Amino acid sequence: MTNGGFANGPETSRTVHETPFALREWFTWRRMRWYLASLAVAILVLGYLGPFGTYVRMPFGERMAYWACAMAGNWLVALACILPTMTRLSGRLPAIACVLIGSLIAAVPGTLLIVAIELLFAHAVPETLWTGELFLAVALIHLAMGLIVWGTIELPMRQAGGAPFSELPEAGAPDGDSDGGTAAAAPLLERLPADRRGRLLHLQMRDHYVEIYTDRGSDLVLMRFGDALKELGGTEGMQVHRSHWIARTALKKVSRRAGRTVALLANGAEVPVSRRYARALRDADWV
Repeated sequence: MTNGGFANGPETSRTVHETPFALREWFTWRRMRWYLASLAVAILVLGYLGPFGTYVRMPFGERMAYWACAMAGNWLVALACILPTMTRLSGRLPAIACVLIGSLIAAVPGTLLIVAIELLFAHAVPETLWTGELFLAVALIHLAMGLIVWGTIELPMRQAGGAPFSELPEAGAPDGDSDGGTAAAAPLLERLPADRRGRLLHLQMRDHYVEIYTDRGSDLVLMRFGDALKELGGTEGMQVHRSHWIARTALKKVSRRAGRTVALLANGAEVPVSRRYARALRDADWV
């Protein structure tokens, strides 16, 4: 269904609600120090070794400045290109293939950045630009960066069950489909670890991720919110906000708090209901 705010609608957004930190804030606090430390080490090593002829052409101070610009700039390019590529292609291709494609995409602006830095420091365009060697070298650097991004963000997040956003699984839930077939009916649940596949309760968009709540916990999955709605199968539910979907069986009641409409779910969560979708709730006799 696509009308009335029901499941499989196309709405997407970035959002936060009851959790204390959004994914972006969590990324900053939990990963930024590690990233900055790794970046500093890379700059120091490359600045000291002086690869690609920089050791011969530049004194130490200038060499350090060169590699600081080159590495910091290309790191930002890698994040800007590889993460969106993984978001779009996740589930269609293996993760390593997504990283490779994102690295090749990132190598284009990355090569142009190196050319600009060469013009700034050496006042000349590198000869390897015309032979393709520069693009290949930059692509390999971005592939290494992409593998670091995948290995330190995506893979640990999936293995950790989406921590720190994941909830503790509820006791007493049997193995397999705890809702009598929801997992089989909802392809989306196949993306979750086996111990979290249960009765689907709630979906929430978190930047490039969708947090999937079941009666056995929650997990973050790298995908678009609209794509997640298309994988709900026959699960009865409704989109109640640009970035929230709730299952019919999860809804306990709808109330007004501080001038806002909120849906109270069986797992204790309070989900915001936008004015646009509040009418759909009433028309469906959910409230």
